[in-house]
Amino acid sequence: MAGLLASHTHTLPAPCTHHFSALPTLKYSSALLPAGRSHQLRGEQGAAARSSWPLRASTLEAPTSPPSRTEKLPQTDKYAVVDLGGTQLLVEEGRWYTCNRLQAEPGSKVQLGRVLALKDEGVFTVGQPYLESVVVEAEVLEDTKGPKLLIFKYRAKKHYRKKTGHRQPLTKFLITKIDKQ
Repeated sequence: MAGLLASHTHTLPAPCTHHFSALPTLKYSSALLPAGRSHQLRGEQGAAARSSWPLRASTLEAPTSPPSRTEKLPQTDKYAVVDLGGTQLLVEEGRWYTCNRLQAEPGSKVQLGRVLALKDEGVFTVGQPYLESVVVEAEVLEDTKGPKLLIFKYRAKKHYRKKTGHRQPLTKFLITKIDKQ
């Protein structure tokens, strides 16, 4: 038995001797690489490829991000805050908005009377509570419905289940004019 154990001795493997230069280089798509660097990172085994391993964050430039939402919009210095349909909206000329259903036909012109604040030519004016000298005109575009909401009611251990849905009626309108009288 002692001879059997002696013949089955285990030796530890040699320590790892791999270096980073022996590893294959990474392949990137050309869309993520800056100009002039694609030939060094495409699997070429030259000195330039080995010197760039491992890649540092400073060697690759971040791709340009698309412009944010505020950069796409025309920046105007004229807007008003109106109380409409139970909410307060910040409105600008030439933009459309939605609010709770208004009692107006599509295609008709409406005048929004509850103007809380106005910014015009760098001057911000706040009403107490409303600005009587400001006129905000809008054109009703259409009557729509909001997203569907599910309402599920139940009582535990009573076999009571009730599922209903709701879509809020909305009005879509375009602001045509913000004017100070």
